[in-house]
Amino acid sequence: MTLHFNKLMAGFIAAALLQNAIAADPAPPMAPVAAQDPLRTTTLKLIELLVEQGVLTRQKADALIREANQPAAPAPVAASAPAPVSPAAGDVPPGTVRVPYVPEFVRQQLKDEIRADLAAQAQQEGWAPPGSVPDWVRSMKWEGDLRVRFEHDSFASGNAPQVDVAATNSSRALTLLNTTNSTDRERVRARFGVTADLDEEASVGIRLSTGSSNNPVSENQTLGSYEERLTTTLDRAYLKLTPEPWLTASIGRFEDPMVHTELVWAPDLSFDGAVIKVAPDFFSPATKPFVTFMASPVQEIDLADHNKYLFSWQGGVAQTLSPNTQANLALAYYRYTGIEGVVSPLGTSLYEYTAPLFVQKGNTYYNISADPTRPLLGLASSYHLVDLTGSIDTVVTGPYHAIFTADFVKNIGFDEKAVSERVGEYVAPKTTGYLVRAQFGTEEMTRRNDWQVFLTYKHVERDAVLDAFTDSDFHLGGTDAKGYVIGANYGLSRNTWATVRYYSTDSISGAPLSIDTVQFDLNARF
Repeated sequence: MTLHFNKLMAGFIAAALLQNAIAADPAPPMAPVAAQDPLRTTTLKLIELLVEQGVLTRQKADALIREANQPAAPAPVAASAPAPVSPAAGDVPPGTVRVPYVPEFVRQQLKDEIRADLAAQAQQEGWAPPGSVPDWVRSMKWEGDLRVRFEHDSFASGNAPQVDVAATNSSRALTLLNTTNSTDRERVRARFGVTADLDEEASVGIRLSTGSSNNPVSENQTLGSYEERLTTTLDRAYLKLTPEPWLTASIGRFEDPMVHTELVWAPDLSFDGAVIKVAPDFFSPATKPFVTFMASPVQEIDLADHNKYLFSWQGGVAQTLSPNTQANLALAYYRYTGIEGVVSPLGTSLYEYTAPLFVQKGNTYYNISADPTRPLLGLASSYHLVDLTGSIDTVVTGPYHAIFTADFVKNIGFDEKAVSERVGEYVAPKTTGYLVRAQFGTEEMTRRNDWQVFLTYKHVERDAVLDAFTDSDFHLGGTDAKGYVIGANYGLSRNTWATVRYYSTDSISGAPLSIDTVQFDLNARF
């Protein structure tokens, strides 16, 4: 645009000088330059300079010179009007600038040149013409994150052997977990997604992530498989409707819509199905109640009358206690249907579909295979969970927050008699879990030198929750575990930070299993 501005100013200056020269000296045609006053000489030199710089063509420059050499026509004077009185030189304030008329052909030339230059720049830089991009495209919001992790898992020497349920069901032969050999792993997690507002009432969301296609609770991918590329999966794909400001509904695959902690749900877990959230706004601005309903298919089964489902309900309130303190309280009920294992009749595989597709470890299992030489393990208990979650977030000073979180869960679906009959021996109910967490520091990691420290204690008994969907880092996943997590975050630059965590966990009532884990993460968000 600097070139356009220079051309425009040069045209204005040339026109101004030309008009002043004509008004000051109406010389006869073809008067010699030497006989003209200095203003006319300067004007003609400027015109020649503009020709040399390519601002004016020779044809237009000659036209300007001819116009300058034309004798000035006498101005018509009305008979009844007095002759205008020219102000004396002393009456004009110092610094006054007279803006003369710019010839039409000069203005048109400048417009054409600017338009041509802008068109060339638009084509080169890929500008979109007005109205060619729909509103929903302009409303698209892109976001993503990348995490690189080094992890060390240390197993105690006194650990007892444990059955690997997932490997046993896959191979149909008894397989044991690694409970003694310490491991080092380098892992990466990458996510990239987009949300787009279609209009004021509808939006869509899509996200890609790394991770295994058959592991719903972790988007980590362990490095070292040089024979294959990293796997990318679609872990979000949903349509969201907002017919009213207080009512939203989503369908597809979406993030966990419930207020929760990692006691019940893994942080990376996404849900299939449909969810409706009602958040009435007729209370005071400080009180924001909500109710959420969700229906999620867990497994579709062709040979069964009913699929495996999760039905969820949660009610809660977000309450502003003071300008610096916010509290949240939520009560949820989660009910799984059709997930219990059923033994197949002798000589058949009729009910083998009742075995879970994905497990971690900790729940009570029993053999549902009709062939004892080909074991297949299914869940012995039902899972109907009542979960109470609360938190308080208070600003201590400046940007620093103190956040306290507590979570308690109880599986009221455990039937002591039915479970013991399925397993073939008495099984005591171990059906409660709780978590407490304290965090201090900046609310989010967005800038250099932001920091947080945190401490978590977690206790989750064998059948308190479904082990398949719990946090895969604590005790390396599953239930029947207790222990603490201590860690810190530190901002390295904008939206880039480092994290260090230390997990120390032990089994509660099952075979001895102690695991210590150290994680060092580098995180980036955009």
